[in-house]
Amino acid sequence: MQKSCEDIADMLVDYADGRLSPGESSKVAAHLAKCKDCRGSLEALQRSLELAGVIWEDQLAEIEAVRIQIPEKVRKFSWRGYAVIAAGILLVVAISSVLKVLVGHTEKEPTFAEIEQKIDESYSAARLLAAADLLAKYPDTEAIAKRQYHYVVKKYPQTPAAAEAKLRIK
Repeated sequence: MQKSCEDIADMLVDYADGRLSPGESSKVAAHLAKCKDCRGSLEALQRSLELAGVIWEDQLAEIEAVRIQIPEKVRKFSWRGYAVIAAGILLVVAISSVLKVLVGHTEKEPTFAEIEQKIDESYSAARLLAAADLLAKYPDTEAIAKRQYHYVVKKYPQTPAAAEAKLRIK
């Protein structure tokens, strides 16, 4: 049984990024071979992603051109200044250690892999939102953009981009 165009549309972004499993990717490819409308949507999405990539590269070039001025003179600390800073750090460490023991550590700290996954999800969601925003500017691709907003909200609900996509849907 083939997936409907709506299901395929929800998977087009991940398909274009090469993020689908081999099985899902082959189902999308089979549908695209038969459906002219979905092929057109994919082509529009790829053009938008390329445009977003060009804009991103242009912004990086501007950022690299900015240089931070370093002052000529750097104020020197006396040994008393270092002692005050060290005492402050020791005080903060001691207080936090005592509080951890007294209160207990109830919240599990995220692992590096979990943090990395959240960063990756936020990046993907922001990228999809930017592409959908570009699509929304053209009258013949507004429906595709709206579907992409829904996809961002559905796929990445805990990201700032999903909150922005919700605002654009209303």
